[in-house]
Amino acid sequence: MKNVTAAVVLYNAEKLIPGLAGTINSLPAEMKTVIYDSGSTDNSVRAASNMLHKALIIEGSNNGFGSGNNRCLERVETEYTLLLNSDASISAESLEKLVSFLDENRDYAGVQPLVRLWGWNKVTVSSGVFLTEYGEAWDSRFMHLELSPMRTVQQVPAITAAVSLWRTEALKSVNGFDEGFFMYFEDADLSLRLGANRWKLGVVRDAEASHMVGASSRRKNALGWELESSIRMFKRFFGNGSLTAGWWKRELRIMLNSIRKGRPALWRTPLIARAMRSNVETVSIPKEIKAILYGDPLNHPGARTVSNSRGPGWDGDTISPWGGIRTEGAPLTLELEAPEHSVTGALSSGQGELLHRFCVTPGTTQTVKLAETPSLVYIHCDSASDKLKVKTGMQ
Repeated sequence: MKNVTAAVVLYNAEKLIPGLAGTINSLPAEMKTVIYDSGSTDNSVRAASNMLHKALIIEGSNNGFGSGNNRCLERVETEYTLLLNSDASISAESLEKLVSFLDENRDYAGVQPLVRLWGWNKVTVSSGVFLTEYGEAWDSRFMHLELSPMRTVQQVPAITAAVSLWRTEALKSVNGFDEGFFMYFEDADLSLRLGANRWKLGVVRDAEASHMVGASSRRKNALGWELESSIRMFKRFFGNGSLTAGWWKRELRIMLNSIRKGRPALWRTPLIARAMRSNVETVSIPKEIKAILYGDPLNHPGARTVSNSRGPGWDGDTISPWGGIRTEGAPLTLELEAPEHSVTGALSSGQGELLHRFCVTPGTTQTVKLAETPSLVYIHCDSASDKLKVKTGMQ
């Protein structure tokens, strides 16, 4: 893959370097790697230097994720650029599928694989990026359980920068990322600007990657960055450079609802004021992109809750409609209760193998015992509206 350069941005990512090195070193040796360190205060640079001997490492200040990628892009001379988060991974086989697609489809600026949750290989993190009418980007199929995903290539309005392959000439034709974004939604902005120039973007679903999700930032910080980024997106693509009356009505509803529930609300005000002061060049979205901009409601994000003792998909001791359990191969006992109505579903392994079918009626408890278990077990209901109360026991 002499025609591919991986671009990686680091910030205090010392603990992630072994995984990143494992990914880079598993890809073809002729592939180049450019790393930008955004002023890390830990040993990220030293660790990267020790484990990624062939990588070009650039050190600089922390001006945001897009800025770091642009510094990498300035050093890229290959036909394709692989954007790769420090907490993401892709195999050589999947990368080759992305390269082959772009080789055969010259009207595509970039493609992403189906991105899975790291360590939970049937849980989807991203299957393309879509927008809300208020400028917020969201990953399709986030926290959905897909045991057997469809394999067709799907055109989408935007793709994730966590792990995706781009035509370098396309990136440089729009001057890369907008450095007015510090973090979040900059990939959606980049995608829509490319779409405005008649480039297409897509998801090659028979290629897969993994992403840890949230390893690079705390959720409290992320909420603020997402708010500012969404305002910048709205002004550019939806509000003709300003915030509309509809936007302000929605913001008022958000603040009043936070106050009603006893949650902090005024933290949003200075962030909104700062985002309003920023100058934004407006861009018109082509009608063919508008037609797919908001995505399918069935693909909207699921809850991001993850229980350390079990796995993703849980809300306390309830799954709705699925939950994962890490068993490490130990015998497993489950007590299943249906609190609202009868629930049918199944237990499957991390590879999608059916382990057990169940039907639980309200007022009863069904006990399921698995003497031999795979390392991962998924409990999934047949209906997306089902809820199941689960008690777990492992010997």
